[in-house]
Amino acid sequence: MHRTILCLDVEGYGRRTNGDQLAVRAGLYGALRRALADSGVPASSCYCEDRGDGAMILIRPDVPKERVAGPFPARLAALIERHNGGAPPGARIRVRVAVHAGEVHHDDHGVAGTAINKAFRLLSAPPLKDALRTSPGVLALITSGWFFEEVVRQNPACLAAAFRPAHVAVKELRERAWMRLPETWPHADTDRDRRLLALHPGAEISVPAAAALLDVPDAEARVLLDGLGLVEHAEGRYGVPVPDGGPGLAPGERSAAVRRVLGWYLGTADNARRLLCPDRVTAALALPGEPGRALSFASADEARHWCETERHNLVAAARAAAAEGHHDIAWRLPLALWTFFFLRTAWTDWYEALRTGLASARVLGDDRGIAYALGGLGYACQSRWRFEESAELFTAACKVFSRLGDVRGEAWALHGLGYACRRLQRYREAVAHHRRSMLLAGLLGDRRNMGRALTGLGYAYAGLADFGSSLDHFEQAHDLALDADGRTLGWALHGLGYAHHGLRRLHTAIVHYEKALEVFREFGDRPGQGETLYNLGRAHMQMSRPDAARDCWMRALAIFEDLQTPRTRSEIMTG
Repeated sequence: MHRTILCLDVEGYGRRTNGDQLAVRAGLYGALRRALADSGVPASSCYCEDRGDGAMILIRPDVPKERVAGPFPARLAALIERHNGGAPPGARIRVRVAVHAGEVHHDDHGVAGTAINKAFRLLSAPPLKDALRTSPGVLALITSGWFFEEVVRQNPACLAAAFRPAHVAVKELRERAWMRLPETWPHADTDRDRRLLALHPGAEISVPAAAALLDVPDAEARVLLDGLGLVEHAEGRYGVPVPDGGPGLAPGERSAAVRRVLGWYLGTADNARRLLCPDRVTAALALPGEPGRALSFASADEARHWCETERHNLVAAARAAAAEGHHDIAWRLPLALWTFFFLRTAWTDWYEALRTGLASARVLGDDRGIAYALGGLGYACQSRWRFEESAELFTAACKVFSRLGDVRGEAWALHGLGYACRRLQRYREAVAHHRRSMLLAGLLGDRRNMGRALTGLGYAYAGLADFGSSLDHFEQAHDLALDADGRTLGWALHGLGYAHHGLRRLHTAIVHYEKALEVFREFGDRPGQGETLYNLGRAHMQMSRPDAARDCWMRALAIFEDLQTPRTRSEIMTG
């Protein structure tokens, strides 16, 4: 099983008395639990083994890896500093932390694997020990070269510029690893300890951005950010609000200010969604009766850049909306973040935000919000390959949409229900759902969603081995998608390849698969690229081209593993 591997070791543990060792362990595990939870790493996702003077924690792959190298160590360092501020010298804590990821094997005695061995070799690296010993700080972090290149360097929240290379030579390991030194972590302010409790460490807003957002001078914005209970991580950059509030504002003023911030994120995220993927959610997400102050974007690239830059803020805002009682924002924001979560494959964040949104819609008694949250959860479950649950959620959503007379919403949910039924091999049910979705879209004159429904019908008929009907529906979908929807065009082309493949027209199938691959690359649709490469490999193999097949399957495997799609290596490599 693939796991993120987190190892910790307390400096000088063996030189302490038994009483001090117990105090150190209590402080360490308390800080660990809190830091992981605050960084968005659920306890249910962790397997922990005690190592006496430290711990090893294995984290499931549905938790984004950058949390372990971004918000987590900063939060752990702050909590350890707080512990040390009230502890006698013998009970104070300084730790080395190593982060890696790889395949882990379970047996009757625990866990094993070369990836675990590598993580502990990194933890014992002399450069890491020297870095902690020669610094007044409390935490030194090291990552493997692979983890740095694939996770840290790719995610702004990890602050790659704060790392420096280190040559590690421990036993059989020879590695160019990367360290973050103790003095680079934000220091706790024990006089304002409660303000360290940021809702999501690492999520930040600058003073100028807050001033523009709230339409006040910079000096007033700084006072307001302080009053909201934010922690200043760096000069002029503040973390998101603490759940229990902060000094300086009356409760009503604070609630209004938080609502303006959350409303701004909602409006801007929805503007980004409209550019990145306009057909995915049909709900009108603007807040009724409230002025729009959101950012607008000139291009999809600009919208994508904003989503990436504001990633942790967006996740934090989705949680904060429900916690602060702004339930109308809480159900809308996860839907506005649809494309962001899809492109980043942050399935756990997406699912949890939608669950919170559903609860908020139910608090309000807002049937429309309930229906869209149910449908959103149905799609999120599909991304986690939980198709039975997805079908149940879409069935519930369809009933609410039908009761409301929301034809567009019902068509949207029926399409998702058809997909879930296809994955469950209930192909005749899938045909019925996709056909009704197509009819409803046709009543609205919605060519984009008609094309999507026709594509779904093509795959449903392929599941019934009726490749003639499948080909006919894919051709209709292709004609509609040419002028209505580039993303559906990719799946229609893939479907044409799939239908010709089923009819044993392998040359024609390969031509369509390669066209689909070009479209998916253009739109950044990595799941589409993975499925197309997988089937392109099958076609090459059936034409006795094993080298071409292997190349396609290896590229597909890399995508599926990166997206955490539960296809096994043996399934892919045997076609």
